[in-house]
Amino acid sequence: MDPPPRLSKDREEELKEALRTIEPRLIASVTRITHDYHLAQDITQEVCLAVFQEFRKGTKFEKPVIVFATVVARNRIYSHYRRKHACLERPYGDLPEDSRPLGMDPTAGLAYLELLESVKAAIANDRQAAVWELKHVWRLKGTEIAELLEISSATVSRELAEAEAKAKLQQGEEEAEPV
Repeated sequence: MDPPPRLSKDREEELKEALRTIEPRLIASVTRITHDYHLAQDITQEVCLAVFQEFRKGTKFEKPVIVFATVVARNRIYSHYRRKHACLERPYGDLPEDSRPLGMDPTAGLAYLELLESVKAAIANDRQAAVWELKHVWRLKGTEIAELLEISSATVSRELAEAEAKAKLQQGEEEAEPV
């Protein structure tokens, strides 16, 4: 089996620029979701390798590379928590003090995903929820969201405004409920 061809100088520079853009944005986003910097580094590294492999295959990205990277990262996060939740052992009593990092809740990432799902349920429109998630969780720009979802930038703005209004309404209802 022949090794994959080397990248041309132009393609190599394009890859380097893409990785320089992707890496800090993904580490920040994934850390915010998982509350685990080391997991964020691992997922970001896997995403960068996936981008590198796509460049090596000769893939011509129709959308910005960050869009591809975001989708791969989201899938890796979901896979991580599905795997972790499926084989989670339930201890009888508290964990020893040295078993978890100080100030870290071991279920914070899963709680974050559940909160995200409740916001999506409150929005009750798949496209609006997707726009909201891509903007607020993944920190994509409006043009990147428009390209990813194949809609106009004006539609992104409209959908985002409606989604934010629904999410705020849901937040107001939760605050009004007695605990």
